[in-house]
Amino acid sequence: MSDQVLTETLRRMADESRPARISPDIWRRGRRRRRRQVGAVLGTLVAVLVSVPLLLPALPDAGPVPTSPDRPVVPSRAYPPLTGEATINEDPPGPAVLLVTGDRELRGSDIWGWEGRSLVVAADGSYRLARTVGETTAGTGGLLLSPDGRQLAAQPGLEGSDWPDDPLGTTMIVDLASGQMRHYAGGLPVAWAPDGRSLLVMSHTLDGQLGRLSLLDPATGALHQLPRITGAFHTGNVAAFAPDGSRLAVATTDALYIVDLAASTTRTLGALTPRDRLAGPGAWTPDGNRLATWAIGDCEDGGSCDEKRLAGRQIRIEYRDAATGAPASGPALPPARGLAARLLGWQRDGDAVVAEYQPEEGTIKRPDDPLWSETGWWQVGAVELREFRPDGSRPTLVELPSSALFVDVPANLLDNFGGPSPSWPEGAIRRLLAIWWPVGQFLVALVGLVLPLVGWRLVARRRMAPGSTAART
Repeated sequence: MSDQVLTETLRRMADESRPARISPDIWRRGRRRRRRQVGAVLGTLVAVLVSVPLLLPALPDAGPVPTSPDRPVVPSRAYPPLTGEATINEDPPGPAVLLVTGDRELRGSDIWGWEGRSLVVAADGSYRLARTVGETTAGTGGLLLSPDGRQLAAQPGLEGSDWPDDPLGTTMIVDLASGQMRHYAGGLPVAWAPDGRSLLVMSHTLDGQLGRLSLLDPATGALHQLPRITGAFHTGNVAAFAPDGSRLAVATTDALYIVDLAASTTRTLGALTPRDRLAGPGAWTPDGNRLATWAIGDCEDGGSCDEKRLAGRQIRIEYRDAATGAPASGPALPPARGLAARLLGWQRDGDAVVAEYQPEEGTIKRPDDPLWSETGWWQVGAVELREFRPDGSRPTLVELPSSALFVDVPANLLDNFGGPSPSWPEGAIRRLLAIWWPVGQFLVALVGLVLPLVGWRLVARRRMAPGSTAART
């Protein structure tokens, strides 16, 4: 067949064929279909981002295997909490083994309803949230775990509580086994007694001076006022109970006092310089004969001090005889380094459990700053929980989230570190969500605003399209 014949044949076939029926709005329909597909993909991604945090805590195998009584229970690693984590009010976890507060994913916002989202880890490894109206600390007066971990003392603002008439003079205590919450008048929480039957509270003052100290009996609500001690003080290093609970050490910025709780008497043990601090709630040595104090090596000369100097200063441990106040010998522990240190207590082998704080980025200590606090939420930038050993080593006891600022451990569990942590898949997801926490919140909010707007525009354009009822009218 020649080219001419083939051309004529194809032309004749084309003239005889029926043209395809193409809708005049085919391009508009194609664009609409593409937008629907993109919207479906975005909606699916948002649903996955939102549902993973909500569903992960409910999975039967999401958490670690419960520990037996003869095994360590304080986990070796703690991960950030998830958005859908149950709270101590919704699902009481039982006695806690670890309490962590901080920033970023450990801090909410006014938009999402709660500024404080503290992590409570239970003995079985489950995670719960203790949510507060404002940012809060752990172990330094904000949230305090009782020695057995069953009770959580808090300042006003804890979720599930009514706002008291006197918020500056009220303590709330939550039973973590039952979820029951009670209010107590008399002051804000400072420290638990070793037997967990009483709580040291302090009335709030506006001049930075030590308020009236009292012993609160949570079982009866009875309040026993202690002899008055006056002076400025450091919030994180103000008081420590003796191991047998019979005496209380109280530190102001210029003196160290011993209170005999049975006799309700006070005596001055010795003077303190601006470089001295009571070591923390575990300042008494296990035999009850000596008190540990910190000697801070820098930034206590009355001048300004920047972040670099605050982070690099050494904090050495010293001891005083609890009877005479004279210098005494004790375990030769390595120095702490950073903004502040709190001795939580002692292990049976003589090692010390210490919370070591680092300054917030850009922090500057200025002379006569009335809001300055070495263990304040706005001054602390990081915290590590370490074991200080006489051989000079300082191993980390619990790997905390990078956003952690404060940590508390029940006093009865200081020999029970090394417990199991969440499985690696759950840990990986928690870390990933923690990294993308701010971005994820922004994206969810953005998509939540954009999708309705796009939908409204599509409906409006469809109504105004040629052939539509709106266009004909």
